[in-house]
Amino acid sequence: MNKNIKMIKMILATSIAILIARSAGLMSPYAAGIVAILSVSDTKKQSITTALQRIGATVIAFIIASIIFYFLGYSVWTFSLFLLFFVPTAFKLGLESVIASSSVLVSHFIIAENIGLNMQINEFLLVLIGVVTAISFNMWMPSYEEDLKQRINAIEEELRQFLRLFYTYLMGETVYRELKLKARKLSVLLDETKEVALLDYENRLMENSEYYMDYIDMRARQLDLLRMDIENISAIKLEKKQNDMLAELFNDLSEQLHEKNPVLAQLEHISALYRHYRNSDLPKTREEFETRATLFQILRNIERFIEIKRDFFMTHLE
Repeated sequence: MNKNIKMIKMILATSIAILIARSAGLMSPYAAGIVAILSVSDTKKQSITTALQRIGATVIAFIIASIIFYFLGYSVWTFSLFLLFFVPTAFKLGLESVIASSSVLVSHFIIAENIGLNMQINEFLLVLIGVVTAISFNMWMPSYEEDLKQRINAIEEELRQFLRLFYTYLMGETVYRELKLKARKLSVLLDETKEVALLDYENRLMENSEYYMDYIDMRARQLDLLRMDIENISAIKLEKKQNDMLAELFNDLSEQLHEKNPVLAQLEHISALYRHYRNSDLPKTREEFETRATLFQILRNIERFIEIKRDFFMTHLE
């Protein structure tokens, strides 16, 4: 979420929560504002999760405080004893992020020297007003759809260029360093896009689409395979015919690369290459044997590259 938007939400949610608490005649109405400001989050799901954690922690804190204060009275020492039980419990339940706000509410019992039902209802309503107000403001979030589409177009273009670099490398027109630089650039772009995709996913409550997250995962797995092929392809020397056929495969992949391409034709292409290499003469030297093994590893990686895209297409686009 944009920082300016978040600041505006915090200010408005805090002010409105205080006004609602005051209008309801609750004691310590500003506490509702503090709860609201702490409950405004970067995403809808995060805001709802925080709200539920805050309510749950409040209930637990009030139960522990009621027992301790009823039997031992109100003092710094009994408050410390409350913390001794509440803090470990909150950590064990994964509620450590809301310990502070619950403890502040319990401190009101100490100040008022009152643990009665009316007092507890008052404090619980402060929490409820704060979290509901924060969630209400967090229901509006900026759309990441257009940004993600632009980033995916950028990823597609970078990956297309990357595959083209394999072709030009095999044809002797590109140096090894260019392949490494392109892989690094694509990795950074995927990481940045993943952050935006995660925000988009966390802001979808009714339509829980994982399309963008799965797309990033698909391209990241493909990048890992291409990185392996950088090392493999730089370690072998192929005959001209084999070299040209492998180069043409990379060129074909680059030309056909598209987010919505089922890549079935590319699977046929690689099957034909497998048949060709298997029907070739057997290696006669150790170097030829190692080259053939590395070549088949490259082909296997490309085949897996295509299969990953095919699986994505069948899951999301078929």
